[in-house]
Amino acid sequence: MKDKIWGLLILVIVSFVLFFVGMDTRVLGDPIEAYQVYLDGEKIGLISSKDELLSMIDTEQQELKEKYHASKVYPPNGLDIRKVYTYDNDIVTASSIYEGIKDEEPFTIDGYTVTIKYRDDVLNEDGTKRNPEGERKIYLLDKSLIKDALYNVAVAFIGEEDVDNYNKGTQSEIVETGEIINSIYFDDTITVKKDLISTEEYIFSDVSTLSKYLLYGTLDDQKTYTTKLGEDLQSIATANHLNIEELLIANPQYKSADVLLTEGEVINIGLINPLVNVVYRKTDVRNVNIAYTTEYVSDKTKLKNYKVVTTKGQNGTSRITQEIRYVNGVIQSLQITENNVITPVINEVVTVGTRTGEGNTHYDVTLGNDEYFWPTLVPFMMSTRFEWRWGKHHDGIDIFGTGFGSPIFAVHDGIVYRTNYNANTSTGVAVYMDHENGYYTIYMHLSKILVKEGQRVKKGEQIAKMGNTGNSEGTHLHLGVFVGDRPYSMKSQAVDPCSTIFKC
Repeated sequence: MKDKIWGLLILVIVSFVLFFVGMDTRVLGDPIEAYQVYLDGEKIGLISSKDELLSMIDTEQQELKEKYHASKVYPPNGLDIRKVYTYDNDIVTASSIYEGIKDEEPFTIDGYTVTIKYRDDVLNEDGTKRNPEGERKIYLLDKSLIKDALYNVAVAFIGEEDVDNYNKGTQSEIVETGEIINSIYFDDTITVKKDLISTEEYIFSDVSTLSKYLLYGTLDDQKTYTTKLGEDLQSIATANHLNIEELLIANPQYKSADVLLTEGEVINIGLINPLVNVVYRKTDVRNVNIAYTTEYVSDKTKLKNYKVVTTKGQNGTSRITQEIRYVNGVIQSLQITENNVITPVINEVVTVGTRTGEGNTHYDVTLGNDEYFWPTLVPFMMSTRFEWRWGKHHDGIDIFGTGFGSPIFAVHDGIVYRTNYNANTSTGVAVYMDHENGYYTIYMHLSKILVKEGQRVKKGEQIAKMGNTGNSEGTHLHLGVFVGDRPYSMKSQAVDPCSTIFKC
């Protein structure tokens, strides 16, 4: 009896299995091979042939091929086509998918993506990051374009002859005096990658346009100016908030600021805002005049109106070797590595009569006038003067070359009304002085302050040491001179130190 029951159960189970297997085969059939199409992660249809869709995109987009001289057009970057096996018979045509995407997303072509990654420690004068976006992407048809465009940007700041001589190794050697470029490079990480470029992006196809974009930071047309009779490049630059070097970079047809202009010349006055930082290092050997100082010696046996030059002053000559680092044509650091005296300085001695007081001496400097003392040691070099730079006015002069920790002197008698010890501010460590004659001075980027607020200081007295604090790239002193009121107040006005208290 048990055997009959077990036999019946097995027969029933086998029958059920055969029934359902037979139903699957009969109803569902074999799965089909198809391609699921996604756009930006969403399903948009099932097609039977991937190649048919790709071929249709390439065939139909002849206008893009002609515009970019491209041999092939590819799907949008957001399109994904995946092979699937399915029982779904809801297959659509490749043409319906094409019609659905052609106006939704831009197609792509073969090209190159250039990525410029910026250093995050380079600051503007106001303390903001020079390149806050961190990186910039540029799209090209031909990767050789970026090499040629970078060359053009380097030439704009350095000069074609100097760049070519450096590249060819044909620079003239320094015999007694002269200069030589030691290195040229870009202070950014620039990478080039073969890529599928969306036709929605601006794709560069010529060197000229790309060079201008790298130099000006925009594709917008640059402002121009038509010259009038009697004008010169310096006055045009100043009127348009440019310094003369920036104007010459934007107008390579002019080799110097002294060129004679004719009426009706069209000059580019666009503001340069380079997307790359061209760095070059130079060794410069030159003879410089060293101004003598004047020593006033009191003679209490003489009347007060007695004033006689007892030793005639004579300027000296030194041959200095400077190692200079430029970024986009502006000196960022300068170090005097050698200083060989050719003709020694003879300081002038003037004896003045006085009926009272002890004999004393004090010093002046012929670089200034009878009243003002030069604030650094000599020799030195000035980089940025009182001028426009990168669309902002540089309210002072930058003095390089005397070395980190070298003395900074008060230009005139006065009172120290403010000191700033915070090295992270834009001015860095700084001293502010009121000379009580309508002039105010600021000494910026110091390494150490040697005076206190409220202290009275004599002309030529050391008040600080030169440094590299604040928004400063390289050891130097920024000297600012103001009139009318204390600096940065409503009534104060910055003036040029080289045309007011000095002759530089």
